[in-house]
Amino acid sequence: MDNICHTLVGAALAQTGLKRRTGLATATLMIGANFPDIDVLAIPFGRATEFRRGWTHGVLALVVLPFVLTAIMLAWHRYHRSIGQSVNRSIGSVVPRQLLLLSAISILTHPTLDWMNSYGMRWLMPFSGRWFYGDSLFIIDPWLWLALGLGVWLSRRRERRHEPHEWRPARVALAAAGAYIVTMFGVHAAAETVARRELTDSGVAIRRLVVTPMPADPVHWSVYADDGARY
Repeated sequence: MDNICHTLVGAALAQTGLKRRTGLATATLMIGANFPDIDVLAIPFGRATEFRRGWTHGVLALVVLPFVLTAIMLAWHRYHRSIGQSVNRSIGSVVPRQLLLLSAISILTHPTLDWMNSYGMRWLMPFSGRWFYGDSLFIIDPWLWLALGLGVWLSRRRERRHEPHEWRPARVALAAAGAYIVTMFGVHAAAETVARRELTDSGVAIRRLVVTPMPADPVHWSVYADDGARY
């Protein structure tokens, strides 16, 4: 998914109440939700898709990156503590084990969302370069932006006004986003079934079928079929 979506996921997680666990929680969740995309640094060196969504997105990275992010956040905190206690007070008390937990949660959301679109994900890197495809969400999904963005905005507005249950809109937004994603997986399965049936009834011998979502339109899908001689 795009980085706006990843950032909104991190912000929504923070607003559910997770940001109360430790100082720097919100920053950690929002950075962590984008952190696996550090592999974008490979692009200036001529490495693109064959490198991306692999080393920093696979199972080994999911173990290592939370410790890396936690170390970065603790170093940042120590630096600001050394230059002024007023800055340190605004951050609040930082609990390393909580930072590690939030880093792990937010980093895991990133490859999970990336797997859901047609670009695919290499979950098993560096042990295997096999690609996995969810094919159920377009890489830029405005409906996820809307649900998550609205939830974060309403939650923060309640917070500023000192209203009770300020976390509720963010939790509702994440639940709605989750329900939407599950629904899209179901629609994808239905669309693939229809496409396979129509092609078979037309006499096409299908060797491989790929059904992918259209931008912002959950009821229209792109169909790619391979009959061995042509697409």
